Amino acid sequence: MNAASQDLPRHLDLLRQSNKTLLILSTTLLLALPGPAAQLYVSTTGSDINPGTSAKPFATLERARDEVRQLKQDGKLPKGGVTIWLRGGDYLRTNALQLTAADSGTPDAPNVWCACKGENVRLLGGRKLAGLEPITDPAILARLPEVARGHVLQADLNAVGLAEFGQMASRGFGRPQTAAHCELFFGGRPMTLARWPNEGAWEQIAGVPEAGATKDEHGGHIGKLEEGFLYNGDRPRQWKDTSDLWVHGYWSWDWANSYERVASIDFEHRLIKTAAPFGLYGFRKGQRFYFLNVLEELDQPGEWFLDRKTGVLYFWPPAQAQQASVPLSQPEILLSLLAEPLLKLTDVSHVTFRGLILEATRSSAVQIHGGTSNRVAGCLIRNIGNYGVTIEGGTGHGVISCDIFDTGDGGVSLE
Repeated sequence: MNAASQDLPRHLDLLRQSNKTLLILSTTLLLALPGPAAQLYVSTTGSDINPGTSAKPFATLERARDEVRQLKQDGKLPKGGVTIWLRGGDYLRTNALQLTAADSGTPDAPNVWCACKGENVRLLGGRKLAGLEPITDPAILARLPEVARGHVLQADLNAVGLAEFGQMASRGFGRPQTAAHCELFFGGRPMTLARWPNEGAWEQIAGVPEAGATKDEHGGHIGKLEEGFLYNGDRPRQWKDTSDLWVHGYWSWDWANSYERVASIDFEHRLIKTAAPFGLYGFRKGQRFYFLNVLEELDQPGEWFLDRKTGVLYFWPPAQAQQASVPLSQPEILLSLLAEPLLKLTDVSHVTFRGLILEATRSSAVQIHGGTSNRVAGCLIRNIGNYGVTIEGGTGHGVISCDIFDTGDGGVSLE
């Protein structure tokens, strides 16, 4: 017997011991892994008196949230945490889904809100509009430009139960964040609030009242905010109602823009005064701006106007839409209404939202305050009034593999 043959029994014995060690390690690892997560289901066709199973899902996100809280309180959550599966459809939101510390998971057992595989789950902060009709009121037709009269349609929002559209507010550089005014979306794209000049063009400040103007450090003059600014031409004389007229511009510096409500127009002296609260800087001659929220300037496809006094919305659909004589059915027309985030997490930890579509809120889509290791993953966030996601405080949060576009203030804000 050679030396190798003599060592064979010892090698086999070592192998047996190694296999035993591997078996013990494998068993230990399996015991250390979290168990399967609890499964809850929500569907737009479900009912909140259901048990939340796949066959009998809940109807609302709040019902699923409250079920998780109850399971935690009763000590019945498995070690793997819980997964709330959302079936496809539009979940119309009239308030934020609010989660608190009571809704937290753990590092080994996060709570996951997830779209079912292959299904489009949309949390929607707006209202779909249908049945737009031709305008028949002669007074309204007379206010529209002649080129628009055969194309602009109307929708009576009060008739479909909509009465709160949110007021336009001064916003922009150096201003506290506030919910945007309602916006109109057509086929997933934001439309333009009727304005002059049209999108892509600007007016220029013609001058400022000299009495209160001060010199700047560049050899120019800046007029006082409360004294207003001068404009060129007589276009505003054509506008019948200027009670809700707004201007948007880069009033003094090309990096500081804001929306301002017009308090008064002096047609004789071509002087505009804006309403308080005022912005940070004054008005400078030559700076660019435009007027908006003017029915008489609804003069091209893609523009719209909402008369807040009557609740009637006017809209010239883009060219690919059907003719004005035929009620619109496609593409989708959507008006953003919700003034809160779609998802609001306060002192929450180890919660994930995955694979959702978050759309059409006038606020931000997601707000996270404090907490630890929350995730917004693989979501589509679009047509949002403020930010896609705002995170203030806390640690370890993440926004991962999300598509974010057409937001009013920004994409992701981390503080």
